Amino acid sequence: MINDDEAVKFCNDAFYQAFLDKDFPAMERVWAVHAPLLCIHPGGPALTRREEVMGSWRYILDHQTTQAIGHSNNEVIRYGDFVLISCYEWDERQPENRLLATNGFVKEDGRYRMVTHQSGPVSELVSESRPEPTPARGTPGSQAVH
Repeated sequence: MINDDEAVKFCNDAFYQAFLDKDFPAMERVWAVHAPLLCIHPGGPALTRREEVMGSWRYILDHQTTQAIGHSNNEVIRYGDFVLISCYEWDERQPENRLLATNGFVKEDGRYRMVTHQSGPVSELVSESRPEPTPARGTPGSQAVH
C-alpha cells in the first residue's frame, strides 16, 4: 500500500508522463474536476476555469514542437488536505534551460488530483543544484490517478 506522499508524487509523475506522451485524456484525468483550479504557464495568464486549463493543455500537447519535459520531484509540503510539490522541469533536448514548478493537489473522489500548476525559469546557479530525475512511478492509467 502506498502512503499519501507517494500517492501525491505518483499523481505528479503522471502529470509529467501525460505531458511527455502528449496524452490529452491522461492529462484530463490528472486534473481535478470539481475543485477550483489555477494554472499559470510560463509567461501566461492565470487560468482558473477547467475549460481554460484543459484548453491550454490540449493546445500544448497538440503543438508539434511541444518540449520533451523531464522533471525531478524536489519537496512535498502538506497543508492539511492540500499538498504542494516543488520540482524542476527541463526540456530533454535543452537540459540547461530549467524551470521551477509548484504543483498542488487535493483528494477528489478518494484520489489525488492536480489543482494548481505554475512554472517559471530559474537562474543557472539555482538550477545547477537540481536533483536527479525521478523515475516514473507507473503509467497514467494506474490507480493513484484514475
